[in-house]
Amino acid sequence: MKIKRFMDKDMRHVLRRVRDEQGPDAVILSNRRVEGGIEVITAVDYDEALVQQALGSQPDFATANLPAGGFSPASDEPDVPETDIDVLSAELKPVIPDADEPSLQVTDARQWSAEPVIARMNEEISSMRHLLETQLSGLIWKDKSSRSPLQAQMLRNLSRIGLAPDVASIIANRTAPIKNSKELWREPLRTLTQTIPVAEERLLSEGGVAALIGPTGVGKTTTIAKIAARFAMLHGSDEIALVCADAYRIGAREHLMAFANIIGAKVHAASTSEELLRLLDRLKSKRLVLIDTEGMSQRDMDLSSRLAAYGQYTDRVKFFLTLSAASQETGLDETVRRFNRVPLAGVVATKVDEAGQLGCILSTVIRHNLPLAYVSDGQRVPDDLHAAEKKRLWLINQAVECMEASEPKVSERVMAENYTEVCSSNA
Repeated sequence: MKIKRFMDKDMRHVLRRVRDEQGPDAVILSNRRVEGGIEVITAVDYDEALVQQALGSQPDFATANLPAGGFSPASDEPDVPETDIDVLSAELKPVIPDADEPSLQVTDARQWSAEPVIARMNEEISSMRHLLETQLSGLIWKDKSSRSPLQAQMLRNLSRIGLAPDVASIIANRTAPIKNSKELWREPLRTLTQTIPVAEERLLSEGGVAALIGPTGVGKTTTIAKIAARFAMLHGSDEIALVCADAYRIGAREHLMAFANIIGAKVHAASTSEELLRLLDRLKSKRLVLIDTEGMSQRDMDLSSRLAAYGQYTDRVKFFLTLSAASQETGLDETVRRFNRVPLAGVVATKVDEAGQLGCILSTVIRHNLPLAYVSDGQRVPDDLHAAEKKRLWLINQAVECMEASEPKVSERVMAENYTEVCSSNA
């Protein structure tokens, strides 16, 4: 059985595509309204016993949408009525007509949904739809696993190291066809290594003006201390200036001064944008200027105004977003979306040694195409800081070690939910 997903603006166009691509023997398994039109899942080489076994005793809503004879090859239009036949997603709401169709007089759906009986029916229909979608996802994943067992296992492996489904699918599509089980790890990891975007290391060799931005507690101050100490070892401490632009955290300047005293560098303070601009003019003679900014939550109401203030420095300052590798993927993704309003030169990944899975930080930088500049895996200054361009393979090895230490379990149900879209698009 081959399962495929179709989507178009209305049912007429969807059924025409089904007929053209899969022929008159295609069977509709489900249909529903989605943003932008109608989504239909169809199958050819239909095995009714297999579907009924998966659906159990559920009513056969899915296959009731096609006439018994399927499509008529002699007709240009599928033999379906021009009505809203989205059985599973029906919420007893008025049908929105196409632009070229006459308007219909309908009753206010809010009055209908106010009836307790109608509300219960809506809940039951939604529950049945969810059950059917879950069962169909399992069928699609099972079909994919049986037809391409090596690729399915490759997706399982990538999921075990914590890669998000969309990124794992990118890696799987870019990986050369797997010929034997020995390549199930080696080839995808090689592709993943090549896919990680990295920034060329310039601060330690050429200097410049750089500011570390990001949420509170991700290690911006410690990272600045590591970069400064490494630069002092190469070029001397007289070429460095440290700037504390954090006027919110208590003891922020003292914390930075403690590191500066060790390497013999000076710390300057700037509490406003005007002060920082004047300070940067005074420090033009310094080869490396590092700015420690205040930590800001990605949900801070004042974040937009503070990021807008940074726009004054974009022609003079390189901004590096500091992210904790121990954070969850959703938090990392949200942080990038909010801080991306400032042109970012790269990402500094901290707390690599504390992460349970490195797939989260890897998925984030790949999805947003943000180059990794540095990775930090400890508190030692300056030893635990590495240029990412030289550490991509090391990062992958760390990701595998994290997986082996945590021994994550991969649920087939979760795999079916995450990769149904991928399987159906490749069908």
